[in-house]
Amino acid sequence: MVALVLFQRATGRELWHLALPGQASDKATRDALLDLQDAGKARPDGWARGRKFWCLTKVGHKEAARLLPPGTKLSAVREQAPSAGYDEHALDVAATAGHLTRAGHGSPLTLTTEVRHPVPGRTARYADLVLRDPGADVPVLLVEVDRDNETVGQLVEKLSTYTAWCERLAKGADKIRAKAARHQGAAVHDHRHWRTVYPPTGHEGYPPVALVLVPGRKRDRPGTRPLTPEQQAAKAERDHQRLLRRLDAVEDGSAAYWSPRPYPFAGVTAGNYHLALPVVATTLHMLDAHGADAAVWRRFGRDGWHTLTGALDNPDGDRLLAVERRAAAAARRAREQAEREASRPVCTRCEAKLTDAEWDRARWGELVCSSCQQEEADRKRAQRAAADAETAAAEAASAKNAGSWWRRS
Repeated sequence: MVALVLFQRATGRELWHLALPGQASDKATRDALLDLQDAGKARPDGWARGRKFWCLTKVGHKEAARLLPPGTKLSAVREQAPSAGYDEHALDVAATAGHLTRAGHGSPLTLTTEVRHPVPGRTARYADLVLRDPGADVPVLLVEVDRDNETVGQLVEKLSTYTAWCERLAKGADKIRAKAARHQGAAVHDHRHWRTVYPPTGHEGYPPVALVLVPGRKRDRPGTRPLTPEQQAAKAERDHQRLLRRLDAVEDGSAAYWSPRPYPFAGVTAGNYHLALPVVATTLHMLDAHGADAAVWRRFGRDGWHTLTGALDNPDGDRLLAVERRAAAAARRAREQAEREASRPVCTRCEAKLTDAEWDRARWGELVCSSCQQEEADRKRAQRAAADAETAAAEAASAKNAGSWWRRS
């Protein structure tokens, strides 16, 4: 009931993924729907794609609303009329939400549809689906489901609007400090409005945006023969390749928004993602085939396919910057040490290189090593001892001679 009051209309498959992701099939979900139908709280609402749709009645909608926290955004009660339309986009959004939930990313209570993101001077952007789950591996995700009915330019404009929304200053923010914070890494987000709406992302950058592409479906003309399984497979492959080309075009056109900025440090290849909009993309067909926890996500600006958490990570961001800065500091110390060794003086007597302590002492005197200084000290001490011994001997002889003179007298 909670899933239906949030998404209005879905099949047993989407409800299975949303409400009972741990079940091996949707049988328990279908049984629960039949029980709700018997209780007058849910009803069938047509067929599409070979599956039965379900929605809540007014009684079921009212009861489900009481199960949710106050302020939760609810769907409208579905009209029971022949004119009630069939929204494939809404079904694709529900299917995407189900895949995320089944992969462990959120639950019906952490997912919201049609979330408004207003930007002054622009048309407000409504995210098809928003995941808001503080503390999770993916704490926030803005999802756009594209059914091939918008141009590449329109998709790029969506990413531009999300970037502009993320750059909005928070109410009461100091503009001078906010401008200075653009060069202070993660501190830039302390002045942004989005931090008052969404939890921290756990990564550098703005809240990530996920594009889920779905091939547009055209209605068959009357009398058209159904496709054979081989033709359906060939068409699915053509659609998949077309969507991948579409992703390439959107990626190229939106590079200004997702690209990291270079750091102004010599020898640093890490990127500054703090002012970038992370964009990941996949297709609903890949989610259906492999699940949202598989390597079906493509990160704009990066090669290959990744898991969702892997795609949202920035291995070439702050972590690489820290490694490169440590390596640069170590190289600088080694270079300075080599230059110091090259200029290290030698002893003027034995030509051995002076130690650091000897070098420091030598700044105020002769360039002589400790060994030579000790030898010199020992030599002088021996000379003094010899001189003292000679003097003592002379004095003893003199005293002896004087004593002899008195005895002769």
